[in-house]
Amino acid sequence: MGGIYVVSAAMGLGLLCVGCYILATGKIPGDRVTGPAQVRRLGVAYVLLSGFFLTQVVGYLGVRLDLWSPRVRSLLILAAFALAAIAAVKINPLRSLTTFRRRPADGSTDHRR
Repeated sequence: MGGIYVVSAAMGLGLLCVGCYILATGKIPGDRVTGPAQVRRLGVAYVLLSGFFLTQVVGYLGVRLDLWSPRVRSLLILAAFALAAIAAVKINPLRSLTTFRRRPADGSTDHRR
Protein backbone atom coordinates (compact mmCIF):
# COMPACT_ATOMS: atom_id res chain seq x y z
CA MET A 1 0.00 0.00 0.00
CA GLY A 2 2.94 2.36 0.41
CA GLY A 3 3.35 2.79 -3.34
CA ILE A 4 -0.18 4.10 -3.73
CA TYR A 5 0.48 6.78 -1.14
CA VAL A 6 3.74 7.78 -2.83
CA VAL A 7 1.83 8.30 -6.09
CA SER A 8 -0.93 10.15 -4.21
CA ALA A 9 1.65 12.43 -2.59
CA ALA A 10 3.24 13.16 -5.96
CA MET A 11 -0.16 13.94 -7.48
CA GLY A 12 -1.07 16.16 -4.55
CA LEU A 13 2.19 18.10 -4.76
CA GLY A 14 1.81 18.47 -8.51
CA LEU A 15 -1.74 19.79 -8.19
CA LEU A 16 -0.62 22.14 -5.43
CA CYS A 17 2.14 23.54 -7.67
CA VAL A 18 -0.25 24.03 -10.60
CA GLY A 19 -2.87 25.65 -8.36
CA CYS A 20 -0.35 28.03 -6.81
CA TYR A 21 1.01 28.88 -10.28
CA ILE A 22 -2.50 29.68 -11.52
CA LEU A 23 -3.29 31.83 -8.49
CA ALA A 24 0.07 33.65 -8.59
CA THR A 25 0.19 34.41 -12.31
CA GLY A 26 -3.50 34.50 -13.21
CA LYS A 27 -2.80 32.32 -16.24
CA ILE A 28 -3.86 28.76 -16.98
CA PRO A 29 -1.56 26.51 -18.99
CA GLY A 30 -3.26 26.08 -22.36
CA ASP A 31 -5.40 29.26 -22.00
CA ARG A 32 -8.78 27.50 -22.21
CA VAL A 33 -10.30 29.86 -19.63
CA THR A 34 -9.78 33.58 -19.91
CA GLY A 35 -12.06 35.26 -17.37
CA PRO A 36 -10.35 36.31 -14.13
CA ALA A 37 -13.12 34.85 -11.95
CA GLN A 38 -12.91 31.52 -13.76
CA VAL A 39 -9.12 31.48 -13.48
CA ARG A 40 -9.29 32.15 -9.74
CA ARG A 41 -11.98 29.51 -9.26
CA LEU A 42 -9.93 26.93 -11.15
CA GLY A 43 -6.79 27.77 -9.16
CA VAL A 44 -8.64 27.31 -5.87
CA ALA A 45 -10.09 24.03 -7.15
CA TYR A 46 -6.61 22.71 -7.92
CA VAL A 47 -5.41 23.64 -4.43
CA LEU A 48 -8.44 21.90 -2.89
CA LEU A 49 -7.85 18.78 -4.98
CA SER A 50 -4.24 18.72 -3.80
CA GLY A 51 -5.60 18.88 -0.26
CA PHE A 52 -7.68 15.79 -1.01
CA PHE A 53 -4.61 13.73 -1.90
CA LEU A 54 -2.25 15.19 0.70
CA THR A 55 -4.72 14.80 3.57
CA GLN A 56 -5.05 11.10 2.82
CA VAL A 57 -1.27 10.70 2.73
CA VAL A 58 -0.88 12.55 6.04
CA GLY A 59 -3.52 10.32 7.60
CA TYR A 60 -1.75 7.19 6.39
CA LEU A 61 1.67 8.34 7.56
CA GLY A 62 0.32 9.41 10.95
CA VAL A 63 -1.05 5.93 11.65
CA ARG A 64 2.00 4.24 10.15
CA LEU A 65 4.36 6.27 12.38
CA ASP A 66 2.09 5.89 15.45
CA LEU A 67 1.44 9.62 15.70
CA TRP A 68 -2.31 9.14 16.12
CA SER A 69 -5.00 6.49 16.12
CA PRO A 70 -6.90 5.09 13.13
CA ARG A 71 -9.92 7.17 14.22
CA VAL A 72 -8.01 10.35 13.46
CA ARG A 73 -7.12 8.89 10.07
CA SER A 74 -10.81 8.21 9.43
CA LEU A 75 -11.65 11.82 10.26
CA LEU A 76 -8.90 13.03 7.94
CA ILE A 77 -10.26 10.86 5.12
CA LEU A 78 -13.74 12.33 5.66
CA ALA A 79 -12.23 15.81 5.55
CA ALA A 80 -10.40 14.88 2.34
CA PHE A 81 -13.63 13.86 0.65
CA ALA A 82 -15.25 17.10 1.81
CA LEU A 83 -12.39 18.99 0.12
CA ALA A 84 -12.93 16.98 -3.07
CA ALA A 85 -16.66 17.76 -3.06
CA ILE A 86 -15.99 21.48 -2.62
CA ALA A 87 -13.42 21.32 -5.45
CA ALA A 88 -15.95 19.62 -7.74
CA VAL A 89 -18.43 22.44 -7.14
CA LYS A 90 -15.68 25.03 -7.71
CA ILE A 91 -14.64 23.51 -11.03
CA ASN A 92 -18.12 23.33 -12.53
CA PRO A 93 -20.67 25.14 -10.37
CA LEU A 94 -23.49 25.33 -12.92
CA ARG A 95 -23.64 21.59 -13.56
CA SER A 96 -23.39 20.84 -9.84
CA LEU A 97 -26.22 23.19 -8.93
CA THR A 98 -28.62 22.41 -11.78
CA THR A 99 -28.40 18.62 -11.68
CA PHE A 100 -30.89 18.29 -8.84
CA ARG A 101 -33.74 20.38 -10.19
CA ARG A 102 -37.19 20.02 -8.72
CA ARG A 103 -39.98 18.73 -10.92
CA PRO A 104 -43.06 20.87 -11.36
CA ALA A 105 -46.01 20.11 -9.07
CA ASP A 106 -48.18 18.88 -11.94
CA GLY A 107 -45.72 16.04 -12.72
CA SER A 108 -44.69 17.28 -16.14
CA THR A 109 -41.07 17.13 -17.15
CA ASP A 110 -38.79 19.95 -18.18
CA HIS A 111 -37.82 19.56 -21.87
CA ARG A 112 -35.48 22.56 -22.05
CA ARG A 113 -32.29 20.50 -21.70
